[in-house]
Amino acid sequence: MMSDFDLPHVRNWDAPALDAYAGACLFHRDARLADVISHCRGRLSYLATPYSKIARYDDGEFDPTESLECAVRAARWARLLALEGITAVSPIIQAVEMVHADFIDQQLDPLDVQFWEGWCRPLLNASGTVIVPPISGWEYSDGIWVEVCEALRTQRRVFLIKPGEEFGGDE
Repeated sequence: MMSDFDLPHVRNWDAPALDAYAGACLFHRDARLADVISHCRGRLSYLATPYSKIARYDDGEFDPTESLECAVRAARWARLLALEGITAVSPIIQAVEMVHADFIDQQLDPLDVQFWEGWCRPLLNASGTVIVPPISGWEYSDGIWVEVCEALRTQRRVFLIKPGEEFGGDE
């Protein structure tokens, strides 16, 4: 028997279950920055930003330049939130630095989804809320979908920030 709160395993931002979570005040689509600030200030939040589909060349191989750009976009959001009193942990910022520091041994595969999901999970579990900024590509990110679903299933608030609420446009 399916519950109104059953989320699909495949990314679907139109899933009816998201409406049920919104009704329970856990899922906030098109959240205003002011609302994010008032709900997240003073608590640890998880900053979910796109990476694995962006940090690739057209042939699917790892693109180190785009990787760094992903970290910069995440860092801009972490900075904005920090200035508003929100401690937002961004696994992308830290992971990208680890990957780029690993240039000699190359033991870390930047595109190993299973490894990085496992590495990110403790950060997600320690966070009280999940913040998804309107960075281009967020809506196509399977990783963000998994993180949002995990947060909702464990009764943590998720904020999808409305485009235009940040730096005057999409970052």
